Amino acid sequence: MFDVREATAPETEQWRADWVERLRKRYARCYTAPAAVTREIERNVGNQRDDPGSRVYTVEVGGAPAGFLALAGSRPRRPEQRSLHDLWLAPEQRGRGLGRALVAWARERALADGGTRLAVVVLPGDPATDAIFGGYPLRAQQMVKTVTAGVSLPDGVAGRPMTPADFGPWREHAIQAYADEMTASGSRSAADALAVSVVEHDELLPEGLRTAGHGFWCVTAGDEVVGTIWLRHAFLPGMSFVFGVDVDPAHRGRGYGRAAMLIGEQATAAAGDAQLGLNVFGHNTVAVRLYDSLGYQVVEQYRADDL
Repeated sequence: MFDVREATAPETEQWRADWVERLRKRYARCYTAPAAVTREIERNVGNQRDDPGSRVYTVEVGGAPAGFLALAGSRPRRPEQRSLHDLWLAPEQRGRGLGRALVAWARERALADGGTRLAVVVLPGDPATDAIFGGYPLRAQQMVKTVTAGVSLPDGVAGRPMTPADFGPWREHAIQAYADEMTASGSRSAADALAVSVVEHDELLPEGLRTAGHGFWCVTAGDEVVGTIWLRHAFLPGMSFVFGVDVDPAHRGRGYGRAAMLIGEQATAAAGDAQLGLNVFGHNTVAVRLYDSLGYQVVEQYRADDL
């Protein structure tokens, strides 16, 4: 038997300090710039602190503290979702089924709070984590690679900066493509996905093609544009980020997606960043295989299950 109660202020600070150290280890294994590690920790802690519905709970077994559980409330852009920020158990409490029981408790709590989905961010490879959350659909995963100098493109393939004439049709396609990906991942309905995609593109690119810090490239084969890649330089300290990569359907299966990513590596190095990161939807197994083959490693996975 176990009991769950709201943590006291000292208990919450104890949990947060430990959580920060575990986050530090997660990001330090992937990011080369210490400032990037710090930024990601701050993002996680800020999300937890600023969420008015966020609660930290103390888990007790036999009246003695046995662990912590941190559960988030609803957020404006995802009112249906509740997030499990963290679940930590003392070593002596592990391997007894308590973790699975606490996740069941969190699901009931989220449902009672009006949620219809429980999300969790995990690092794959831990047996206990995989056992509990492996059945949750993989919605997306963040990946990163340290770029190398002297990346070369296949013969006949080149990259050139996107022109204003390219940008208008590209933006329209990018908005719809991102909405389609969100829908296919099960993250949102088609109508919600399109609305969110429009808002996010407007927020990310207030000056369009001239928005500072962003790079837009066309992949060309001969005189024909066969694909595109959109980058945000210095997304994190020392790291550029792929916001979008696309190959024209008529030209897929010919290595142009790989070429687009290599162009991204060249642009990343030219911008002075050491790493290139990306987010890939879980259902896009073709893209995941490409990134695996290029040497990207998983930073963390976003999994969410309907309640």
